[in-house]
Amino acid sequence: MKQKFPQLFEIANRVGTDKGHKGPSKKWSSNNYTDIYQAYFGERCDEALNLCEIGLGVPGKNWESDIAHGDNHSGGGSMRMWYEFFPNAAFYGLDINPADHLENDRIKTFVVDQSSVESLNGFKKQIGKTMFDIIIDDGSHIADHQQLTMSLLWERLKPGGYYVIEDLNDLRSGETRHTKHAPQNCESTRIWFQNYQQSGAINPNNNFANFDFLDEVAYLAFHSFPVMQQTRDHIRELVRMAIGRGGKGLLRHEFRSMAPKIVLFRKAG
Repeated sequence: MKQKFPQLFEIANRVGTDKGHKGPSKKWSSNNYTDIYQAYFGERCDEALNLCEIGLGVPGKNWESDIAHGDNHSGGGSMRMWYEFFPNAAFYGLDINPADHLENDRIKTFVVDQSSVESLNGFKKQIGKTMFDIIIDDGSHIADHQQLTMSLLWERLKPGGYYVIEDLNDLRSGETRHTKHAPQNCESTRIWFQNYQQSGAINPNNNFANFDFLDEVAYLAFHSFPVMQQTRDHIRELVRMAIGRGGKGLLRHEFRSMAPKIVLFRKAG
C-alpha cells in the first residue's frame, strides 16, 4: 500500500501562510510554494530534521509585516505550517522583530538582522554547533540581504542539506530599477545565479561575504510556482527528474515559462 503523507498545502491554507493555495485573506495572493516543497520534502516528514527559517512575518517596530493579518493575524504562519508538517523536527526561526509568541517545545526564535554580519554571526554563536537539514530564506527579499545571509549560514547546512531562497525580487522588482527589494550596486539574486549558472562568471556586483559555498553546491534549480492545473504527482516527477541530473552539474528547471520565484540548492555530501 502506498504510504499517505500529509498534504502541506492543506496545512498552509489553514494556518494563513501565503505559501499554500490561498493567502491569509482575500486581498493577499498565494505563492503555491507548498507543491514544490511537498515534492522535495514530503517523504521526509517524519524525520527528526533541523529546519531554519529566516523571516517569520511577525509584526513589530523593526519591520512592517503586512502579511500579519487575517488568518495569519499574529504572523508566523509558515513556521506553524512546518511545525505541523514535520512532527519530529526542531525549528529555528529568525526575524528582525521578536517572535517569542511562536516558541514552544520544538520552536526557538531569534532576533536577527540579515543585513548585518555581526547579527548573523551572533546567531551562529547562540546555537553552538547546531547544523541544519533545511534553511529557507523568506526574509526581507532584498538581494544584498539574501546574498550575505547565504554566504554566512551555508556552513551550518549539513552535507546533503537544502538551502532555499524564496521570493526572488518579487514582481521582477529591481531587474530594471532600484526598489525596496533591489538595492543599487547589487545584482538581483535571481539574475546573479542565472548568469553564474550559464557562464560560471562571478559578477562583482554582489554582497556575498565569500564564495566558498559555490564549491559545495551539488545541485541548483530555479522553480516558478506551479499552476494549479498541474497534478502534484507530475510536480513530484519533475523534481525527481531534476534531482537525478543534479550530480552532473548546475541545472535550470522551471515548472512554467516565467520569472522563477525560488532558487533551491543542495549541498554536496
